[in-house]
Amino acid sequence: MEANKEKIRYILQFCFDKRENASQAAEMVNSVYGPDTGTANYARFWSRGFRSGIFDVKDAPRTGRPIVENVDKIMEVIEVDRHVSSRSITQELKIDHKTVLNHLHKAGFKKKLDVWVPHELAQKNLMVSICETLVKRNEIDPFLKRMVTGDKKWVTYDNIVRKRSWSKRGEATQTVAKPGITARKVLLCIWWDWKGIIYYELLPYGQTLNSDLYCQQLDHLKLAIDQKRSQLANRKDVVLHQDNARP
Repeated sequence: MEANKEKIRYILQFCFDKRENASQAAEMVNSVYGPDTGTANYARFWSRGFRSGIFDVKDAPRTGRPIVENVDKIMEVIEVDRHVSSRSITQELKIDHKTVLNHLHKAGFKKKLDVWVPHELAQKNLMVSICETLVKRNEIDPFLKRMVTGDKKWVTYDNIVRKRSWSKRGEATQTVAKPGITARKVLLCIWWDWKGIIYYELLPYGQTLNSDLYCQQLDHLKLAIDQKRSQLANRKDVVLHQDNARP
């Protein structure tokens, strides 16, 4: 027969009221609930409390962090640094080391040696990983068809054109040396979505983009979206992606 601690303490209090000593109280408990259920030292401890006028046999409320808060804090530390030691968690959160180990074990964590790989992910592999993540995100929350991408590009140009010249019948046409590539260029600013180009601007020769001009372009882009992508404009959740893609 099993007995909880409070029940045993009530029996010890009963024995104290009968003026029985600690050994007799422990013997009574063990005769009912089995050997080693109560010891004489345990009975003496509670007898001293009874003699001091303390008759509350219930456990005092525990101090410290609630269990749920302990678990949450430990998980936060683990997510920030998977290499952190259990001793470091103990020192940081001021929690008993055995408690930290128990929570980690219940959460399914186990210390394992890292696996060696030839090298860290290269930038190209990292970009592929990001793209795969975006594709999975689009399956949950379709956002690619709401995306408007913007970019700018310097466009070189040459105003020299071929001209017509008079030639006699049977006479070879005039020859003109083809000019080389010119350094003259203008800035093309363009925005598009999955359907095609929405809006673009060719800046005058010598002009570059600044914050004021960019804000004006965004106003023009909004008008173009309202006219050409009314369904997208009505949803009011356009995703603007600037600079990181080619037209």
